[in-house]
Amino acid sequence: MAIEKMFAFGLTCLGFGFIPGPALLQTVSLTLQHGRRAGLLSALGIHVGAFFQICLVAFGAVVVLQTTPWLYHALRIVGGAYLVWLGIERLRTKPAHNVQTGLPTRIVFSSAFIEASNPKSALFYMSFLLQFADPAASINVGWQLFLLGAAANAFFTIADLVCIVLAHPLRRNVSSEGTALTIGRYLSGALFIALGVVAIVDR
Repeated sequence: MAIEKMFAFGLTCLGFGFIPGPALLQTVSLTLQHGRRAGLLSALGIHVGAFFQICLVAFGAVVVLQTTPWLYHALRIVGGAYLVWLGIERLRTKPAHNVQTGLPTRIVFSSAFIEASNPKSALFYMSFLLQFADPAASINVGWQLFLLGAAANAFFTIADLVCIVLAHPLRRNVSSEGTALTIGRYLSGALFIALGVVAIVDR
């Protein structure tokens, strides 16, 4: 890949990494509520789910999603329902207003499921990574997509770490004021529910 193309790839990945979505919202929300460790575990889960999506793309399973509409819609509905459930859990949970609040269970699994169950992620990886694959290269396109996906995931990790670093100091401010933490919890819960509903009803 030419230097210019590599630069465009990296810059585009960083740009996409900072676009708010269910995964980034999950990471920032957990960081604000439970601290840096929760945010890092969430980011880990997200990238586990992302690698699952990348493997689907690399080995061509995403073609099934494009040619089998019912499977795409089934995954979309399952993922959307899970986001709604997470939003309801956010609204119901009342964390203690101190920095020592314990970590919620299954953070890695929850975050991985959010990413892996989103069929739009697989389609995004497919359409985006293909722009940088070279059919004439000595390595086959499947391996190119896998390596490009791994590189994109690394850039997304940078974006996640930046968001965690920026969100963690805010936690210290909001944790001392119950009102601010409660507002953040309700906002994140409402956003999860809204994203889930949109995912379910979207055509």
